Amino acid sequence: APLSKLAIDAFGLVPTMRALYGIGFIRRYLHRIAGKKLTKTFGGRLRFFGIGGAKLDAEVEKFLLESKFVYDIGYGLTETAPLIAGAVDDMVRLGSTGPVLKGIEYRLEGVNEEGIGELLVKSPSQMLGYYKNEEATAAVFTEDGFFRTGDYGKQREDGTLFITGRKKNLIILSNGKNVYPEEIEKELIAVPGILDIVVYEGQSKRGLAQNAIVAEVFPDEDYIKANGIEDVKAHLKPYIDNYNRTAVPYKKIGILKVRTTPFPKNTLRKIMRFKIDMTID
Repeated sequence: APLSKLAIDAFGLVPTMRALYGIGFIRRYLHRIAGKKLTKTFGGRLRFFGIGGAKLDAEVEKFLLESKFVYDIGYGLTETAPLIAGAVDDMVRLGSTGPVLKGIEYRLEGVNEEGIGELLVKSPSQMLGYYKNEEATAAVFTEDGFFRTGDYGKQREDGTLFITGRKKNLIILSNGKNVYPEEIEKELIAVPGILDIVVYEGQSKRGLAQNAIVAEVFPDEDYIKANGIEDVKAHLKPYIDNYNRTAVPYKKIGILKVRTTPFPKNTLRKIMRFKIDMTID
């Protein structure tokens, strides 16, 4: 898991110490030591360490916070040139991009019962439109000039913004319930042995009445080899079962798929979901 690997590898804990890592105050103490080592790696006088481009894994961020490693986080898009929200120093909150910056108007559209809606923004720095593509431009702007980010988010009373997932990735079930794949992926990526994971609604070729929520994973080959795991699916199943025991019914994983090849990725190393075969039979 990203959290334990960062801490354990930082100062070579032996396996017998790993049980102690599960105790809160000991874990935080170990993280603090690891944080000092990381800071020293960057010269010892680190003042700014910016994070952006993709959602930060919750377990990794928890480690950074507990280790007191200095980091700042931002959220934005190329079309917004780019920063929309950000947090520095004491403003940083676990899982949040920070508050929307001054000078940017924003609202959440189509807010559901969980307080989640699509984030719309307007600012002097946003683009005028896509070059020679009026149709695409019209699709991303509202009549009153707000840009549709395509990201779902929610906001706490203190103004901190949380991005929950991409609109195009949203799974709308037959019962009207919304499933945000990124939320499930964020939880399961910490499972030992998983390198990459994509959650989606599997489509039935035979027109079955009920499609299923699929968790497709590409295993961490180094972990698998180091631990002598012969059946990856059997290794992962108990973790999936444990997730399903606490998940709400409509967010339970119905099918676990294990890939033998890496997910297709773009030049930014982001998984290209549209290239994944999402059929289940």
